[in-house]
Amino acid sequence: MKEDGNMLSDEHLTAFIDGALSPEEAAAVERRIDTDPAVAERVEFLMRASLPFAEAYRPLLDEAPVARLEAMLDEASAARPARSGLAISRRGLLAALAASVALGMVFDRFALQPLRGIGAGEGEERAEAGEWRGLVAQYMALYDADTLVGVAPPPERQEAELGAVNERLALALTPQAVALEGADFKRAQVLSYDGRPLAQILYLDPESGPLAFCIVRKAGPVIAPDTEQRLGMTVVHWSNGSHALMLIGHAPKDRMQALARDLAGRMSA
Repeated sequence: MKEDGNMLSDEHLTAFIDGALSPEEAAAVERRIDTDPAVAERVEFLMRASLPFAEAYRPLLDEAPVARLEAMLDEASAARPARSGLAISRRGLLAALAASVALGMVFDRFALQPLRGIGAGEGEERAEAGEWRGLVAQYMALYDADTLVGVAPPPERQEAELGAVNERLALALTPQAVALEGADFKRAQVLSYDGRPLAQILYLDPESGPLAFCIVRKAGPVIAPDTEQRLGMTVVHWSNGSHALMLIGHAPKDRMQALARDLAGRMSA
């Protein structure tokens, strides 16, 4: 990791909070926390961030074996003391989130069973598409405007980040092809969904906050842009035959649709 003026990735900071970095890498992050207020604030945010799983899965959570889960967490905490108060806070948070996610996924699998029972047809395709959009929405719920403050990366940095995306997802994206009117490009990164690479291109809209253009490699029919709401955000999603794509953010619905149509046109050109 280079100790430059760029914001460290959430993945790297989360690994630091979890004590998963090498001593040298952890020391480097600690120096950044001491000298860079933006990094310190981001670490604090990641420590206290939470996703709104509770309301979504309230009926299931009410029936969950809470006592057994708490006993498991207590046992895990006793077996592996945290390196610091920072790590113990995050570890407890991630354990709670993991429990919520696991319960949610159980609910999701049972809820989708009737669709999947009909075979690898339209119902299954729609269910899988909904899953990845839901996961992206959960991740985006962690972002606010402060997450992406700072100067936009220069064109050569944008090209390098998009180059990594292109290599992993068989794309040919350029900064011009993914530019959004009125929003600043902040970074492009490759995450993972169901063992497949998931491209996430992040922007900051001064009026509505973070936006994300996300892509997974998925062959299938060409599907025109459609719109839905997830966790208070507008999602416009479509398919170009080789990839499934979505734009998500808090901007007004008509603006999100216009931006998505522009992106879809450039992706198919």
